[in-house]
Amino acid sequence: MSPATPKDDASRVRRRDEIATAAIDVLATKGFRGLTHRAVDEAAGLGPGSVNYHAPTRSRLLHLALGQLFARDFEIAGATFGSLVDVKPLTVDVVVTRIVDFIQAMTTGDAAKRVIARAIMLGEAQHDREVRELFDTQRGAFVTFAQWIVASLDSEDPQAEAETLVVMIEGLIQRQVLIGSRLPRSLVEQMLRTIVGSSALIAE
Repeated sequence: MSPATPKDDASRVRRRDEIATAAIDVLATKGFRGLTHRAVDEAAGLGPGSVNYHAPTRSRLLHLALGQLFARDFEIAGATFGSLVDVKPLTVDVVVTRIVDFIQAMTTGDAAKRVIARAIMLGEAQHDREVRELFDTQRGAFVTFAQWIVASLDSEDPQAEAETLVVMIEGLIQRQVLIGSRLPRSLVEQMLRTIVGSSALIAE
């Protein structure tokens, strides 16, 4: 057997990404019971058995889907918040605007499908230790990511404040996707200001 080439490796990565995207789509449209290898084959436009080659078990399929889901979410977070390090002064208004932008980006288009798929997989995580650990690791990373937003606030416990902020962001994201009518942007901003603070400077 010939050794794998970089081109072969890139092809495998691309195929796994396609499978992960298809699995997320199946979860969002058909639910957990609909997540079969055949359904993912069809959603990805692949021949029968293609998914089974890359993800022979449902657990492996979930891992692929979660890995892509978390990666895409962090891409959105990085694109939304990354430039804040160069904003001087960093005001509450600026931070709240970016958070609302993040919530908007996380609840439209393909990202909205990921919210639905995440909710379904989170339910499964209550019965699957490995899936639960993946969620815990990802969420912990997001809380850490959020800490710098509140680190300069006059708080005795920035970690707890970041946790509170993440809880609200998670709740608002689910609210905007899973409930029929979306909250207006002005109301979302008002809610976030009660958590982030009023008009004081976060950092000089």
